[in-house]
Amino acid sequence: MPKLNAAAMLLGLAFIGAAPSGVRAEAATKLAVSYSATADFAPAFIAKEEGIFSKHGLDVTLSNLATTALGPPALQSGSLQIASISPPLLLLANDGGMDLVAVAGVAALDAKEPNSALVTRPGFIATKAEDFIGKKIGRPGINSAIDILLKKWFLDHHVPLDRVTFAETPFPKMGDLLRAGQIDAAVELEPLLTRIVASGAGTKSIDFISEVNPHIVAAIYGSTREWAEAHRDAVHQFRAALDEAARFAKDHPDEASAIQRKYIGAAGRPAGVTPLMQPQDFDFWVKTMTQLKMLQQPVGDPTRLILD
Repeated sequence: MPKLNAAAMLLGLAFIGAAPSGVRAEAATKLAVSYSATADFAPAFIAKEEGIFSKHGLDVTLSNLATTALGPPALQSGSLQIASISPPLLLLANDGGMDLVAVAGVAALDAKEPNSALVTRPGFIATKAEDFIGKKIGRPGINSAIDILLKKWFLDHHVPLDRVTFAETPFPKMGDLLRAGQIDAAVELEPLLTRIVASGAGTKSIDFISEVNPHIVAAIYGSTREWAEAHRDAVHQFRAALDEAARFAKDHPDEASAIQRKYIGAAGRPAGVTPLMQPQDFDFWVKTMTQLKMLQQPVGDPTRLILD
């Protein structure tokens, strides 16, 4: 049997130390994931900063999209594997010929713990839908969940949509635009909602979303069906990492708040992970979008919209 020289022995020992017997080291799965500038995405921020994604075998790059409407085309092009989108955007994308599925939950809007509201500029007070006739309202991207909920609220209160001006406005800019009087109102989410009110840039007005429906799944992580079905392990690892990050936020609120500030410029109590959408959660959106005449094709079985 030939003798091993010292260099070969050291190299062998290095490999033994790097990979325990019977275990083959595997490269982490690379994921490009988008988020929006709200506290709802804090679990993703925490999972990235605390190494939780890495622990679950994922190499995740996070990017902030100016509007969630950019998510579906980014998924289609492959520049994102998982995108922060709304259920309406998923339905619209599929109505237009794409094949997207929900892969993880982000946020639900619940009347028991409201985290959103219409905020009005200084000098303008509103108490009902009719007060916004002739006014300009800032809201995130067209056909976003908030955009659709706002339009449904006006229609439910018999205010024609052409009597109100809707302006596409990123969340971080809403406070400045309110203060300057360039918009009369805005739909803001926490933690920026509290910061705007505290700064005097706006006054909290109406929790219109709770009036529309007391519980709504408004944000999800989506992917193409082709990618998700081919990477089920990565999807499950992604969900597990978000769950662990939510537990970290609960146990370490100060650290979680600091991480959130790093990503969206505002501290606050980070949101927990919302369970994956259920088929019935899509029913509300299908009915609402049908009311607004936004869908051209039948949606079909809603269970197919969710990766199990």
